[in-house]
Amino acid sequence: MRHSVRLAVAAALAACLAGSLVAVSADQAVAAGSKPADDFNGDGYRDLAVGMPGKTVGGKEGAGAVLVTFGSARGLTGKHVHLTQNSAGVPGAAGYQDFFGSSIASGDVNRDGYADLLVGSEGDASGNGSVTVLWGGTSPFRSALALPSGPSYPGRMFGADIAVGDFTGDSGPDIAVSGQTSLRLYSGTFTRTKAPTGDEVTGPGATGSWHLAAGDFTGEGKDELVVVQQKTTFVYGQDPGTTDAGSFTVHAQLAGGDRVAAGDLNGDGRDDLAIALSDPRLNPNGLADPSHGSGYITVRYGNPAIDGGLAPTGRVYHQNTAGVPGANEKEDEFGAAMSIADINGDHRADLAIGIPYETLGRAVRAGDVLVLRGSAGGLTTTGAARYSQDTPGVPGSAESQDVFGSQVRLADFNRDGKADLAVTAPGENPYRNHGSGGVWQLRGSSSGASTKNVSDFGPDDYGVAPGSGIGETLLG
Repeated sequence: MRHSVRLAVAAALAACLAGSLVAVSADQAVAAGSKPADDFNGDGYRDLAVGMPGKTVGGKEGAGAVLVTFGSARGLTGKHVHLTQNSAGVPGAAGYQDFFGSSIASGDVNRDGYADLLVGSEGDASGNGSVTVLWGGTSPFRSALALPSGPSYPGRMFGADIAVGDFTGDSGPDIAVSGQTSLRLYSGTFTRTKAPTGDEVTGPGATGSWHLAAGDFTGEGKDELVVVQQKTTFVYGQDPGTTDAGSFTVHAQLAGGDRVAAGDLNGDGRDDLAIALSDPRLNPNGLADPSHGSGYITVRYGNPAIDGGLAPTGRVYHQNTAGVPGANEKEDEFGAAMSIADINGDHRADLAIGIPYETLGRAVRAGDVLVLRGSAGGLTTTGAARYSQDTPGVPGSAESQDVFGSQVRLADFNRDGKADLAVTAPGENPYRNHGSGGVWQLRGSSSGASTKNVSDFGPDDYGVAPGSGIGETLLG
C-alpha cells in the first residue's frame, strides 16, 4: 500500500524542508465531447489546477487550497482563481488537516460544455474524506457540490485519488474515487445540485486503493479503470453486453507500483499504460528491482486481443537503461510523477517523468524531469532529455530540498497543437519550515520541450503567502 506522503508532509517539511509531496493525482482527465477536459472557463484554452493541500487556511494548519491558473495564447499566465473550503459556494469549511487539494481531476461532468474541477480532501471530517465538484462556466467555480461519499468513519480517506472517464460505455462521464477502504463509481446524470449516489466497487483492488488512471486500452470506445497498489495493479472494465456499475469487474492483474499514467505512446489509437514504482526499497512489489532502489517504470501497450487490453509483461525503463541520461542512485524517486501527451506534434504521446529526489552536484533532493519520446514502436530513449533548475534557460538554480519534478503535467496550454510541460517544486524557497513552492512552464515544440521563454510562477504571482507549498499536487 502507498504511504500517504500528503498526510506526512507537515512533519517531513519541518524535519528537512523537503516539500516531499510527490503523489500523482488522476492521470487522465476525460470529458464527453471534443472540448478540453480542463478548460474551466470555456475560452478554448486548457487550464491548470495546482494543489496546496498542506496550506494553512484561516489558522487551520493543513486545511488546504487549490489555485487554478488559466491558459492563453501565451500559455499559462498569472491569472488565477484561489479556492478553499472557506470560498463562497464551496461546501464545508476549512478544517485542521482536511488536506483540500490532496487529489485533483477534471471533466465536463454535467455535460454543459465547460470542464468542471474535482477536488479531493482526504482528511476532511477527521479522516473520512470528501470530494467536491466545482462547476465550470464563463465565471467558473461560483458553485459546487459534494459527492455522496457512502459510509463515514475516521481513516477512510475518501478522495485519495479521482479519475474521470467513460467507464460504463454510455458516452457520458463517470467518476471513480479511491480511498483507504473503498473504491466508488459514480455513473449517471450529474446536475449542479444533484449527483448520482454512487456504487461501491467490489473486487480484489477495491480496498486500500490509491492511485487511479482512465484509458481505453482495447480501442472499443470506452475506458478501463486502473487501480495501482503496491503489490498488484488492477484493470477494471465493464463486462461485455452490460452497462450497469455492478458489472464493473477486474479484467486483468499486473505487477504493482505506486504511480500510474495512461496515453497513446505509439499512435495506434489505443491508450498505453505506464506503471511506476518510485520507491522500491520502501514499497517493494515482490519482484526484482532493476533500479537498485532508484525507481523504475514499466510500460504496457494497448491490445484489443487481451482481456483488460494490457499484456502482463512490458518494457522497463530506469536511469541505467541505455539511452536514458543519468544513473540509478538510491531513493531518487524516479517516476514519482508522470504525465503523457504529445509534446512535439507528431501524433504520438510522450512521457514526462518526475525525479524529485535527484541530487544535482551538492544539492540533495534538488530534483529534475526526464522526457522520453513516443514513436511508432512505442516509447523510445532516442532524444531523451532532462530538465532541472540548472538547465540553461530554466529560471532559478538547483538547491537542496527543492524537489523539482514533484509534479508534472503535459497539456497544450497555448493551443498550438503541442503539449507544454508544467513542473512543480513545492520545496522551493523554504519559509518557516515549509516550502513556498512554484510552477515552471516549458513550451512544446517540434524538437521537444523548449528551454526558450520558460515561465515560472511563485507566491507573488499567485497572491499566496510564502510557505504555501505550491504544487504539492497537480491536475493529472
